[in-house]
Formats: sequence, C-alpha cells, structure tokens
Amino acid sequence: MKFASAAVLIPSQAFLEGQVDVTLNPRKIVQLLTDSGLEVKKVTVLEEDVHQLAGELQTFTQLYDIVIVVLNGDTQCASQALANITSQEVSRFTDQLWPKAVKLLRAEAVPPVIYLQRIFIVTAAAIDDQLNLILKRHIQQYSKEPLYSKQFQVIVNGNRKHIEALSTDLLSVSFGSPTNADNEGCTSITLKAKDFESVVKGEIYLRNLLGQNMLASKLLDDGTDLIYQSEDEHIRQSILVVERCLEDYGIDNVFLSFNGGKDCTVLLHLVHTVLCRKYPNVKDQKKLFCLYVRSENTFHEQDEFIEQCLIYYNLEIMSVTANIKDALRITISKKPHLKACFMGTRRTDPFCSHLNAFQMTDSDWPEIMRCSPFLDWHYSDIWDYLLYYKVPYCKLYDYGFTSLGNTTNTIRNPSLICAESDKDIYLPAYKMLREKNERSGRNVSKM
Repeated sequence: MKFASAAVLIPSQAFLEGQVDVTLNPRKIVQLLTDSGLEVKKVTVLEEDVHQLAGELQTFTQLYDIVIVVLNGDTQCASQALANITSQEVSRFTDQLWPKAVKLLRAEAVPPVIYLQRIFIVTAAAIDDQLNLILKRHIQQYSKEPLYSKQFQVIVNGNRKHIEALSTDLLSVSFGSPTNADNEGCTSITLKAKDFESVVKGEIYLRNLLGQNMLASKLLDDGTDLIYQSEDEHIRQSILVVERCLEDYGIDNVFLSFNGGKDCTVLLHLVHTVLCRKYPNVKDQKKLFCLYVRSENTFHEQDEFIEQCLIYYNLEIMSVTANIKDALRITISKKPHLKACFMGTRRTDPFCSHLNAFQMTDSDWPEIMRCSPFLDWHYSDIWDYLLYYKVPYCKLYDYGFTSLGNTTNTIRNPSLICAESDKDIYLPAYKMLREKNERSGRNVSKM
C-alpha cells in the first residue's frame, strides 16, 4: 500500500483573529510531504473548537491518506477531538490526556509527535525538530512504493528463454550467478513486483516449468531489520513473546492458526520475521505449519489469499472444516508432536479479555499452549503494521469488510460508508476510526 495524498489542519484562534502568522509552518510541512511523494490536497486553518476540529478530522481521514495537525498551544482541543471521533477513553501520556490507542513517536530531546491512524499531531514550537527527526521517516515509509521480491535456486536446463518471457511491466525477472556448488548448473532467479500477487503467479509458472529443478526459495527485502528496529512497544513485546515460544517449544513443535484475516496475517508476517532473524538456516529448509479452520460458505477472496500466502511464505497449510475444538483434535491426531499454537487473538475479541500471552487450552480441549502475542494490540495497531511494513492482506478489507466470517453472516461494515459521497461507497477497513465498530458487519443474517 502506497499512500499518495495528505492534508494539513491548523487549529489557531489567534491566527483567525490576525494576532499571529502561522503560514511558515504549513510551508515546511507541505515541502516535507511533497518531497516524500505525497500530494497535499488541502491546508485548513480553523477555530480551536473541539466539535469543529473533530468534524474536520473525520472528513479529512476519509478523503486523504495522511493528516498533519499543527498545534500552537494547548493540546486539550485536539485530545478531545480525537477522543470524539474514535469513541475511546483517554489515558495519560507524558502529563497529557490522549485516547488510549495513541502512540508517541519519539526522538532524543524532542517533544513527541502524537500519532493515531495516520493522523500526526505536531507542535508549532518544536516543529523543525519534529519534522526532521521524527515525522520525516514515518511519512517516507508510508509513502514508499511497495516492492515484493523472492529468490529461487534453480537448474535452468535450457529453459532460460521461457523464464525470461515472465518479465512484464508488472514483474521483473533477473538471473544471478551459480550459487550451489553441490548442484551443477544451479543458478538464482529473482522475481520482483509492486504487488505480491505477481510474484506468486511468477512462482507458480516457474514451478510448473521447472518441476523438481526448483531447489529452494526465500523472500528478499521483507522488512526484517526495520521491524526489529521498531520503537513501537507493542511490536517489541510481541517479538519477545514469539521468540520465547519458539525457544520453549522448538520450531518443529509450533504451528500457526491462519484463516487469512487481518490479525493472523500480521501474526504470520511477524512469526516469519522472527524465524528469518533468529533461525535463518532452518527457515530456508522448513515450512511453517498452519491450521486453517475453514467454515462453510467462505469468501472466494479469502481462500484465494490463503493459497497465495501458502506459496509466497512457503507454508504448509492443513485445512479442516469443523469447529475449532474438533479441528484441533484432528490436527493433533495427525501431528501429535505439536505443542503450541500461535494465535492472532486480541482482548477485544469475544471471550478473550481474560487471556494471558501463554495459556493452556481448557481441560476438555486438546492440550495445546496458546501463544497470543497481540492481546494488547488495538485495531489501529494491526492496520499500522500492515500498512507501514507493506504486508500483503486479503483484498476484502479494501471493499469495506472489517472482520471476516463467511458469506452468509458477514457484510461490509455499515460504519465505513463514505459520508462524503452521495452513493454507497465503502471506505477500506483501515479508515475505520471507532474500534468498537470492528465487528459491526459480523453475525448479520443475509437470508
């Protein structure tokens, strides 16, 4: 996901009354945004009024990808406006009250930038340092063009022209030098594209063409370093949970619950990241095992995405159509060595508010340690991860779905109908500001 548009909001009563000139700050912000490849659609100065600011934020977040708010004094107006549009309780951050899902983006000796769902709040007094030392790297990452790369070790055997024919405007194909001394004629092939579907299609073509002469594969430029360098406390803690699970139970004895939803897509990517960092040699040789508890009447797009992930991440996926308890029993009967299961559960999910990061299944269930790295993540944290690190996700979320069940009980989320359109146009899931509405499209009868 590459973001392309931005807007700037300046609540300043003093400017509207002609007491101060705030035009210098917007020019600096506009320059940063345009240098990062974003088109600045609007710059608005408005009264320091909670309801007016909340209304503008609601509109701007629907219309534009990134919103910058410049404060010239007290933070209370912006804090209450954010609380209003997110319906969140406020918590204390550095002696100020902000909605509980807010993040503080920091740099040494610089006041933090307040952040929530691509809304960045800066202060006029510290704007130069905040722009250069904090905001710049975040804006550039969000506006960066995604690039998906996968490398294969293959024996070409006279198929070079057929492989070169793969190269299109969407997919680039490059050949490397021989890489495996044990296999004469082995060389590397790298596929690159701006969408991961093209890489997947390219791999399918190669496997059909080369068969057993496809020897190995690995993802390139998957953001491992960037994720491990993250200052986001949620990500840092989740990495520690995943690492502990792998250390305690062993790579061979863990598996992942994966149904193509947004939470388990982040989970898959994070587990894959940890495996690449901590166990690079093992990761290239072993497929991560995933359990897909499949319901009746699944979305075609969901199954298609799961199949794409199977290929892209080199997974082994076992699909079981049953309830979760029976699916676990079937899985353990076939793979009795399994001891722990990674799950994308959050506390806001039904019946999950009491869970710990490591918790054994109940006594009447198959005995499995549930490992839940995301318990304290918010809905916004999930989308921050997917968008910031350019993680592929199921396309249904771009059509207005926020939580996936099946075709008979799930509709697009009514709260994502775009208020700025006279037609029923649905915004993508990452535009939803009220976390409590996440499941508004679930358990709805379509009969």
